[in-house]
Amino acid sequence: MATVAAMIPVLLGSTRVPDKNILLVDGRVLCSYSIEASKESRAFSEVYLNSEDGVFEDIAKQEGVKFHRRPPEFGGRQCQQKTKSRDCAGNRCVTNEHYLYHFMTTGTDADYVCQVNATSPLLKPETIQAFVDTMVSGEYDCFFATEEVRAESFYEEKPVTHSCKFKRPSNEIEPIQVVCWSIAGWKRESYIASYERDDINEDGPVFMSKCGVFPIDEREALDIDTWPTLDVIEKYLVARRTNKQRSWKYIDGRTTQGG
Repeated sequence: MATVAAMIPVLLGSTRVPDKNILLVDGRVLCSYSIEASKESRAFSEVYLNSEDGVFEDIAKQEGVKFHRRPPEFGGRQCQQKTKSRDCAGNRCVTNEHYLYHFMTTGTDADYVCQVNATSPLLKPETIQAFVDTMVSGEYDCFFATEEVRAESFYEEKPVTHSCKFKRPSNEIEPIQVVCWSIAGWKRESYIASYERDDINEDGPVFMSKCGVFPIDEREALDIDTWPTLDVIEKYLVARRTNKQRSWKYIDGRTTQGG
């Protein structure tokens, strides 16, 4: 049976929401939600926090998971990696390729590695389990959670999802599948081999070979990049903690719990 490791990357130095990975969100450090969901999913043989900063080692111990300390030259604030995707040249790394490679080659020997996003705290254990089951059973080399968006869309002023000759209802439009990064997974050996080849003429290592997508609920796809998104997410977490299921009322007296 294939083994799957969860790796939760955490990095200090974010700018739009400064040092968001050590924020207390509804009283808990942000990454604790992703740790809890990963453990409760029972989808992983091991769960790691991955960081260059020692502050997260204490958090990992408190949360009962392992800690992988990467050197700053692999995806930290002073990344030194040079690949076809990006030459970081000692700057803060903005691509996940570099720290994924370091973790896959020094942190685990699992058959698959899933990156679980610390800044997507609404991801549910059952979603993680379904994602991993589908990835492994489908023998995907790379697999991505996506948010499906059904809307008229343009690229360079040309229609992508629709014809300009007529108007269709939005629910009849084929969705764009937007990678949301709440969770993504790779077959470890395939990723390592692609990274080391670093061949500009082939796909990879992040998007390579047999690639699949897994649509998830738009709430679980939320990623904290801005203060307004953080505000929305915390309110949802408070409602979840207090078991306050939102009910909706109609003008005719009916009520519903919604989706």
